[in-house]
Amino acid sequence: MESVYKRFDSYDFDSDTKFQEGLKLFHRNNKNSSGGGEDKLKDMMLFFYDRFVEPIDQSGYRQWSSTSPPVTLKNSRTEPQDEETSVASDCDGSKGRADVTSVGAEVTQLSFAEVMQCIQEGREIPGVKKLDITPSNQNPTPSQMERIHKPWERDLSPK
Repeated sequence: MESVYKRFDSYDFDSDTKFQEGLKLFHRNNKNSSGGGEDKLKDMMLFFYDRFVEPIDQSGYRQWSSTSPPVTLKNSRTEPQDEETSVASDCDGSKGRADVTSVGAEVTQLSFAEVMQCIQEGREIPGVKKLDITPSNQNPTPSQMERIHKPWERDLSPK
């Protein structure tokens, strides 16, 4: 396992666009939270590495890193570079849960209760494409195909 921990310590989080986009989203959604910045960042890095790079035992890594020389977080920014590129937020902007999907697109994941609350309050749900659908107010077109008969309606007499 020690080799996994060393690979994690040497992983270049700065050049990983998925991680950086998720970090921007996290910072934008948690502007007012304070304290534990480096610990939260390390937790985020461990979660990301475990989910997108390779499996890592997070508690084992913490134990290993406490016995080995301290590692600086030189490979990660603690502040987002450009908040203008962040695109997703939840319906009230106060929740901080996010998931970064493939191709670097950011999507906020809401629970069912949060989606219901957004609907009840008339707010838009993030990540849902708003389609321009209007009723035509016309009668439906009659079918041009002949109806398929059910088995008991078919003529079973020999031909």
